[in-house]
Amino acid sequence: MRWFISAGEASGDAYGAALVQEVCGRGLSPQIEAVGGRLLRQSGVAMVADSTRWGAISIGQSLAVGGRVGLGFVRAKRVLSTGSPGVFMPIDFGAMNIRLARFAKARGWKVLYFIPPGSWRKDRQGADLPKITDAVVTPFSWSADILNGMGANAHWFGHPVRALAPEPPPPGDREGIAILPGSRHHEITHNLPIIAQAAKDWPTCEFAVAVTLDPDELRREWVRLSGRSNDRFTTDDVYGVLSRARTAVVCSGTATLQAVVAGTPMVVMYRLGRWAEVEATLLGFKRRVKYISLPNIFLDRTLVPELIQHNANPEAIRDWVARLESGPERTAQIAGFAAITEMLGPPDAIRRTGDLLAEWLGGSPVQ
Repeated sequence: MRWFISAGEASGDAYGAALVQEVCGRGLSPQIEAVGGRLLRQSGVAMVADSTRWGAISIGQSLAVGGRVGLGFVRAKRVLSTGSPGVFMPIDFGAMNIRLARFAKARGWKVLYFIPPGSWRKDRQGADLPKITDAVVTPFSWSADILNGMGANAHWFGHPVRALAPEPPPPGDREGIAILPGSRHHEITHNLPIIAQAAKDWPTCEFAVAVTLDPDELRREWVRLSGRSNDRFTTDDVYGVLSRARTAVVCSGTATLQAVVAGTPMVVMYRLGRWAEVEATLLGFKRRVKYISLPNIFLDRTLVPELIQHNANPEAIRDWVARLESGPERTAQIAGFAAITEMLGPPDAIRRTGDLLAEWLGGSPVQ
């Protein structure tokens, strides 16, 4: 049986690789093809396209990567059009994967959407999902409820950030600052210089380097910007970096949930380029969006500080890192993390999705 995975960003690449390991660990040996990054490639699948540099958050950035994404889209459609259909599993990245799911479904593929785009929204879900999928595995309970109400076959097994996390670290000694500056190259361009200015007097820092980045290149740029040469750069161990740190500076995104699971108080920061800021202003982003970080969105209140654009300045970052060293802000965040972890559900998302995939890949009828 064929299995095609389509992951457009770093988190999807990690989830896809974990699912490959889960399924193949059961003794199954499907023919696996994928759009993805380094982790999927290392898992031994046949790569159709490399999505390492596809991440974008604005129209301008999307146009900049559009050629690469378009080429990957064409390659994926070509593979989906040839040979016997199997199981198509898109992971998030709705700009391309919704179209691919519709295309695959029309050609006889069983479509299992893992983490549908916008699944964090509590008021609505993707209108097309019931028609273009055979099943959806979503990371949030409210998403499953909404989708099932729309007629989809939706499952909630918990959020994969919990499934991929080790056991929570004991409340022992922590020291230093974890820095998660983002997984996209434009995030590094805009975030890293600001963090470097804030870090002049910090104790030890450790970077959790995204799989989309070159750690040696990031290290050279950090030393150039900050003058600090003894900080650590760790790849493929986000939870380890977070669990060793006293506090964290985190670029908004999935990393905020990883910090929650690791129990590491954080300040969230994000800088946009000039044209992306103009675009956000013209589209009324500031008026329409109450929070940008998932912890605050989940609780619908300000649990973690969000320093955005010009508010993400060295002085503000340095001030928040100091405040989170001890005291009421630190205590409040740790208490809030417990509530969010409960929302994330059991650590079963990869195993139970593996159950579903094993059934499909083994030729059993779709439930």
